[in-house]
Amino acid sequence: MMNKLKHNTKIKLISLLSAITLWLYVMAIVDPTDTKLFENVPIVISNMNELKEKGFVIYPDGELTIDVSISGKLSKIQKVKKEDIHVYGTIENPMEGKNQVYLRVPTLPGMTHELKSNVIAVNLDKIVQENKNIEVKLEGNSKGNIDKVSIDGDKKSIEVSGPRTLVNEVTKVIGVLDVGSRTQDFSSEINLTPVDKNGNKVKGVKLYQSTLKVSATLLKEKTVPIRVKLKENTSDNEKVPSYELSKSNIVIKGSKDLIDGIEYIETKEVNLDDITSGFPKDVELNIPKGISSDTKYITIKLNGDKSLQKEFTYSKDEIELRNSDGKNTSDIDIPESVKVTVDYPSTIENLEKSDIKLYIDLSKPNENQKYKIEYDSSYKFNKIVIDPSEI
Repeated sequence: MMNKLKHNTKIKLISLLSAITLWLYVMAIVDPTDTKLFENVPIVISNMNELKEKGFVIYPDGELTIDVSISGKLSKIQKVKKEDIHVYGTIENPMEGKNQVYLRVPTLPGMTHELKSNVIAVNLDKIVQENKNIEVKLEGNSKGNIDKVSIDGDKKSIEVSGPRTLVNEVTKVIGVLDVGSRTQDFSSEINLTPVDKNGNKVKGVKLYQSTLKVSATLLKEKTVPIRVKLKENTSDNEKVPSYELSKSNIVIKGSKDLIDGIEYIETKEVNLDDITSGFPKDVELNIPKGISSDTKYITIKLNGDKSLQKEFTYSKDEIELRNSDGKNTSDIDIPESVKVTVDYPSTIENLEKSDIKLYIDLSKPNENQKYKIEYDSSYKFNKIVIDPSEI
């Protein structure tokens, strides 16, 4: 059988030539009519410049396409490519919303065409501009130490432009500031992103500017003493129990304006009579609003010894003037009496008024042109209060 096939070369050649001749005859003489479908042919809107001038844009902005069928002689159809077919449409009297577009296709020589539809609907959106609020989000290890963030130029909002539908989706414009582990005030440039109510980026809109310069101010720290606020004890005003605190100072943190005005932190009111000797008690600190601290409570403990308290009243003539430059007490507005309250340890026996000398140094006025009433004594007191403290 194989040998027969090998020896029939002449017959096979004649058959091939006959087939080619027949095909050429059909194409040249008969050339039947056929139809060919082209899918997703792009549609060109011919008056796009007019739409832009009137502030319109096609939204959604996906490519407009349509299916086109062409009919004609088979020999011509086979030569047509998708790129040879052009579909045009014009939006007459454009308005925001749905617009009907009538389509047309230039005729190809010797062929006819048919569109899937001669009319399509195109949605137009108006290009609008709106100001949206700016929000700076903090990231990094030290974000909790930020006092405030200021935007260069005190900008509160920024212009967002684009199709009305998209601009309406934008609820705010956010910028992320990476604080890192910074410990000093700093400035940085942040990128801006328009987002919707869920925090997702809104694509297809433009920002008046894509970046902003911001300045960050960190909270300040300060170490201040702790003062115990004692409840007045009317039943025994002569003796105050001696006590000690678990710590005498506290580190506070806050804005510079608040921190600068704080000289000490006071406890909530404490009644030492409620504290039993040998049993410490936790006392809450009175931390001002806007100030933070890792310490919220301290421990107060009574000592075995009790301190004593006495009050003395001084007349104006008993107050010494130092560096007076010739002035005397009648030349200065000193009250007729000055009250001095002294808390002192019981190791001081028979404390007398003469043990405490009051004086005013006229060479040291404060910034308000007032003078502090000071004292001299050979004893060391737990506490002394002079009322009034300045004149």
